[in-house]
Amino acid sequence: MARMGACAMALGVVLALGAVPFPALSAAPAEAADVIYIPAPSEFETARPKTEIEVLADAYDKARATAISCDAKVGANQLRVNALEARIPEQQERCDAAMREMYKMQRNRLGIMDALLGSRSLDDFLKQTEYIESVSRANLETINQLRDMRARLETARAKLDKAKAESDAAMSMASEMLDSARAARAAKQRAGASADGAIGDGANWYQTEEEFVAEWAPRIDAYLAGSALDGQGVTFARASWRYCVDPRWSPAISNTESSKGAHCIRPHNAWGWGAADSDPYGLASQWGSWEEAIDTHVRGLAEGYGYTISKAAAEKYCSSPEDWYNNTRAQMEMI
Repeated sequence: MARMGACAMALGVVLALGAVPFPALSAAPAEAADVIYIPAPSEFETARPKTEIEVLADAYDKARATAISCDAKVGANQLRVNALEARIPEQQERCDAAMREMYKMQRNRLGIMDALLGSRSLDDFLKQTEYIESVSRANLETINQLRDMRARLETARAKLDKAKAESDAAMSMASEMLDSARAARAAKQRAGASADGAIGDGANWYQTEEEFVAEWAPRIDAYLAGSALDGQGVTFARASWRYCVDPRWSPAISNTESSKGAHCIRPHNAWGWGAADSDPYGLASQWGSWEEAIDTHVRGLAEGYGYTISKAAAEKYCSSPEDWYNNTRAQMEMI
């Protein structure tokens, strides 16, 4: 049985069953080191179970999105409350004036009656009556508007309180998920650092994703400058964050396997991913973009090789593990 070279991904059926014989792998030049066959992403992507890190990251993203949505509701309801509170004083003045007018009319009922009875004609009487009724309706409408406005204000305040409570709960959930994800990442880092031949990376998994990418993307970009992978620092850093992998590992392997993408065995395959001696080109994976390729490779490292480089990982990845390990480690230490 040959040494296994590429990722023993969670859904890598070949490695999981351990029942399919493979031809022995021979040593290969740095730019095309042999890797054992794994299914192409399209063969297992939809069925691939997520890692604990991914589950926690997704839970945090969902909780954070909920918190942001709740915050938006808080803001919208606050605007309604503010608008109503700003209008009520003016409406209160109108209401007070209407109340005074109605009070005067009530006190002067006899005078109003005399005016009606003193009408010179039926038409004049009807006009006087209509005028008095319209004034009364206007005053009542003014009073009712204030009442309705206050009712809307109370409803808006109740919705605001509810939205604030939902926002607080969502923020609390997001905070819990973030703490859990940070702890899981840090634990994976510690476990990876304890493997034989592992090297510390100094990555701070208690940073936010933005902080992590801001720290590592420039370092990776400096390492890849002038290569086929030039400018992919953010892609590597984000994939590293997503799957919790030493951010130097995949970029360094690209140098060991293909001189940083200069000699890819298949399109965008800078890592010899999927190749084996029996049919290196035919079995090797290919992708339509560096972004897709990088994400798949970093995920594969997380699922099949651990957090960072180790001697055991080198033995799985290549048939010349000692040289592969030494070369890749030296490159990692340059990042």
